[in-house]
Amino acid sequence: MNLQTEKLELIEWLVKQSDSDVIESIKKIKGEHINSYNVERVLTHEERCLLYKIQFLEGRSPKEQDECREFYEQYL
Repeated sequence: MNLQTEKLELIEWLVKQSDSDVIESIKKIKGEHINSYNVERVLTHEERCLLYKIQFLEGRSPKEQDECREFYEQYL
């Protein structure tokens, strides 16, 4: 299984979670990772696709997706 497929499966699983302990654990991991993350780097095409998929899974409206896309495109 390739990395992209694994990430998509994790995203699907996370979207379906309702256990607050799981969510808090993920937030903790994210917080630890953000310290080593270079926020200046450019998103890859695959990362942009994942971002749009996450927005769709979260039930965002098309207008909100356009606003998010416009915001992130300034960094591309």
